[in-house]
Amino acid sequence: MTSDSSLLPVLWDEQAGDKPFVQLFVDQVARTPDALAVEFEGRRVTYRQLNERANQLAHHLVGLGLGDEARVGICLDRSISAIECMIGILKAGCAFVPLDPEFPQDRLAYIAEHAGISLIFADGSYRDRFTEQERRGVDVVSPDETALTAETSAPNVGLSAHNLAYVMYTSGSTGKPKGVQIEHGNLTTYCLADARIYQLRSDDRTLQFSTLNFDIAIEEIFPPLLTGGAVIVRPRSRSAAAIELSDLIETHHITALHIATAYWHEWVDLMAASRVQVPTDLRLVIVTGEKVSVEHYRRWRRICGHDVLWCNAYGPTETTVTSTVFIPSADWDADPMPIGFPLPGYDAFILDEALNPVAAGETGQLFIGGGALARGYLDRPDLTEKAFLSVTLPGESDSRRLYRTGDLARWLDSGEIEFAGRVDHQMKIGSYRIEPGEIEAILNQHEAVQESLIVCEEDAGQKFLVAHVVIGQHGTLRPAELAEFLRSRLPAYMVPSRYSMLPSFPKTINGKIDRDRLPRGSELETCSSIDQESEPTTPWELTLAEVWRDVLRLPRVGIHDDFFQLGGSSLLVTRVITRLSDRLNVAIPVRDFFANPTIASLAIHLETLMAPADTNPRSDRRAISETMRARLPRIQTLPVMSLGARIANLHYPPVAGSQATRAARRHGVLIAPSHGHEYTRAHRNLQQLAVQLAQAGFDVVRLDYAGTGDSDGGEERINVEQWKSDLRQTAQAMRSSLELEKLSVLGVRLGANLLAEANLPGLAGFLAWDPIWDGGEFLDNVRAMHRSELADLTRYLNRRDSESDELLGYDWPIAFQQQVSKLDWEPSPRVGRGDLAERCCCLLTSGEARPVLHSLAAGATPERAWDYQHVPDEVFWDRLEFTNAAFASPATSLAAVTFLTSDD
Repeated sequence: MTSDSSLLPVLWDEQAGDKPFVQLFVDQVARTPDALAVEFEGRRVTYRQLNERANQLAHHLVGLGLGDEARVGICLDRSISAIECMIGILKAGCAFVPLDPEFPQDRLAYIAEHAGISLIFADGSYRDRFTEQERRGVDVVSPDETALTAETSAPNVGLSAHNLAYVMYTSGSTGKPKGVQIEHGNLTTYCLADARIYQLRSDDRTLQFSTLNFDIAIEEIFPPLLTGGAVIVRPRSRSAAAIELSDLIETHHITALHIATAYWHEWVDLMAASRVQVPTDLRLVIVTGEKVSVEHYRRWRRICGHDVLWCNAYGPTETTVTSTVFIPSADWDADPMPIGFPLPGYDAFILDEALNPVAAGETGQLFIGGGALARGYLDRPDLTEKAFLSVTLPGESDSRRLYRTGDLARWLDSGEIEFAGRVDHQMKIGSYRIEPGEIEAILNQHEAVQESLIVCEEDAGQKFLVAHVVIGQHGTLRPAELAEFLRSRLPAYMVPSRYSMLPSFPKTINGKIDRDRLPRGSELETCSSIDQESEPTTPWELTLAEVWRDVLRLPRVGIHDDFFQLGGSSLLVTRVITRLSDRLNVAIPVRDFFANPTIASLAIHLETLMAPADTNPRSDRRAISETMRARLPRIQTLPVMSLGARIANLHYPPVAGSQATRAARRHGVLIAPSHGHEYTRAHRNLQQLAVQLAQAGFDVVRLDYAGTGDSDGGEERINVEQWKSDLRQTAQAMRSSLELEKLSVLGVRLGANLLAEANLPGLAGFLAWDPIWDGGEFLDNVRAMHRSELADLTRYLNRRDSESDELLGYDWPIAFQQQVSKLDWEPSPRVGRGDLAERCCCLLTSGEARPVLHSLAAGATPERAWDYQHVPDEVFWDRLEFTNAAFASPATSLAAVTFLTSDD
C-alpha cells in the first residue's frame, strides 16, 4: 500500500483546526475502508468496522439524551473497545474523560463528580469502583455488554472545531487534580502537525503502549487514524517492563513507537548491555517527558543498525500533547539536547517577567500559542486566567492567546529552543507532571502533620520524591504510616519514597524554608520496616537485598518490604532482573516479580525456578539452591479414597528445624482452592502459601478435587456432594495419618463455600478467602466474561479458546451448574454459626466483597460469629472462570498465616 504522506500538505493548508477530528477520520475511512485500523490480541478491525462500531456507540449515547459536550468516563484497559468508545463518544458530540482504575477511590470519585460525568464505560472488573456514582444516578456500563442499535451510519450531530473532545486530568497545586479541556480543533491541529513532522505513513504500525489517562495515548491512537496506519494495542500478556519491549516490537512488526524518556533510557541500557540492535521494523521513535541524556543518544546510534527517525518531543497537556520537536543529526553530540522547533500550527515565545521577548541566549519563560491551546481548566476560571494569557507582543496590534508553561528556556543561535528548568517547584518524574502542592495538601490533612514540603531529588540518574514533614517536638510518626495514608488518596507515582520527620523546618534569615539545610541522601528515612525478623538471612535473601539496596539507592531493606512502596518502578524492576541474571544466571519473568514484590516471597519463588544443581555447574547457584532447599518442605502425597475415587492430595510437612516444629505444633491446615489446575497463577500462589505455613510448623494439605491431580476429571465426578465428601475424607485422613491435635481449614472462592457446607467437626480455625457471595451471580459473571473473551478473537482462535475452556472446566454439566447456583455466603446461622470452628475469619478484597459483606467488615452487625476483614491489597482475578481464580497477594498470604498462627 502506498503512503498517504502526499495528502498531508493539502490537509494541513486547508483543514488544520477548522474541522472536528471525526470528520477527518471519516474522510480517512472513505480512503482506506478495508485497511487495518486496530489490532489487539489476534483480533483485527478495519477502518470501516471501527467507524461502524463507533457510530453504533454514538447512536446509543444520543438515544440516552447525551450530547452537547456531555462528559463520558472511560475506565477501560487498553483494547479495541476503548478506541471504539473514544471515537463513538466524539461522534455523539460528547467528550471523553479517561479514568485510571489504578487511581485511589477518592481520586476517581473526585474526577467523576468534578467533571460532571453522565455515564461511565467500564470493564466489568472495574464497575465496583463506581458504586457511589451509580447510587447517584450515573450509568456504569460495559461497552461489550451494551445493547446497540443496528444503525451503523453516523448520527446526525452537528460538530464544530470548538466542540469539546476530551478532558485530561493532571496534578494540581491546590490538592485536587485539574481537568484540561481539549477541543476538536485542538486535537485536529495536533494530529495533522504530528502526521506531518513525523512523516506518518499508511503502512505504519504504531504501538499503543500507554494507559489511557496519559496523553501519550492520544499520540499513539489519533494521528495514525488520520493517515491510514494501524494502531497495535499492547497485549495484556505483555508487561510494561523495558526488558520485553524489543521482543514486543519484533513480534508485532511495530514501526512507530512513542516512549517516555526514562523508559527509553532503560531500554537503551538493556540493548547495549545485551549487545543487541534496534528491531529492524522500527522506523520512528518519539521520546518525551523528561530531559534526554545525550550519552544515551550516543549509545542509541551505536546500536541502531538502520535508519530510524528519532525525535525529542516536548509539550504540556495544555497544548495538546506535543508543542515542540527536536530531530538531531546522526552525529549530534552537544549537551544538553534542545527541545527543538514548534510544530506546524504552533507558536513559541520566550518572554521576560514583563512579557517582553528576550534576546537569543537569554533565559526567560516559555509560552506556547497556536491552534492547539486547550480551552482552559474545567470549572476553574481562576487557574485558566493565570495560565492562559492574552498578550500583545511588541510590533503587533492584535493580542495572542498564549499558555504560560512555567518552564524556563532560551533561544539558541540555530533558532531552536533549549529547556532550562522550572520557574516554580513543579516536577516531572517518569513523564508524570507532579504538583508538589497537591501532595502537601493531602499530607497536611494527617492529624499528626503540622507542615510539609515535597521536593524531588536525584541519585545516580534516578529521581524520587522526598517528603519533609514537621511533626513537632513530641510527635511520633513513621514513614510507613504516612505512605499508607497517601496511597489511599493519591496515585502511586505521587507517593514519596523518602521521608524526613522534623520538629521544625530550618529557616533563612528572611523566614523562608532553607531548602539547602533540609536532610538529604542517607539522612532520609524510607518506608522500610526493619527489625530482627525482617533481616535477610538466607543466601537468596542476602543476594536479593544487596541488589535491591543498590538499585533503590537505600542503605537497608527488610525481607517483607514491598519493592514498589520503597520507590521501585517497572523500570527498576528491569534493572533488578538484569543484575540477577548477570550474577546468578537465573531468568526471572517480569510478571513473577510483580507477583512477588517482597524479598521473602521472591526468594521462595526463585527456588522453584532453579534447575537442579548438576544441570548448572555455577558454584554460587548450587550453594544457594542447596541452602534454600533445606528450608523447603519435602512435598508428598496424602492418598485418600472418596466415593470410589482415589484422591492424591499434596502434603507439605513441617520444615525440620523451624521454631514451630521444635515446639511440636501438631496442627494441620487443609487448603481448599478455588478449583482448577496446577498451572494457574492461583495455584502457584497457594503453593507459596502452603510453603510458608509448612515453614511455620504446620502440616499442610492442598485438596485435589475429584482425585485427578488438581483437575476436574470426568463429568461424573464433577459434583458438589462428592467434593464435600472429598473434604470430609481428607480431613479425617489428616487427623489419623498425621496424628494431628488441631485442624484448621482455608477455603478460596468456591473452596470456602464447600468447606462451610461440609460441616467438618472440631475445627480450630476456619479462614474463608473471598467466598462466592451468590452462586447465580457468579455463574452469570462467568458466562459474561467468557463471551467477552471470545468476542475479541478470530473465528479460529474463538473455537480454540472455547475448546480450551471445556478442558479447563468452564463447560461444567448443567446439573453441577445448578448446584453451584444454590451456593451462597450470607450471615445466617447456617453459615455464620459459631460451631463451624473455634475461630472464624473471612478475608475480603475490595474487588470481590459485596455490600453486605462490606457492612459486616465495617462492624454493622455486632453479634456475629465471623470476623470480616478487608485485606490490605487487592486480589486480581485474571478471568472469572471457575478455574482461574488467579491472584497475587503476599499481604493477604501474611494475613492468613497470622490468623492461623495466632492461637498457638
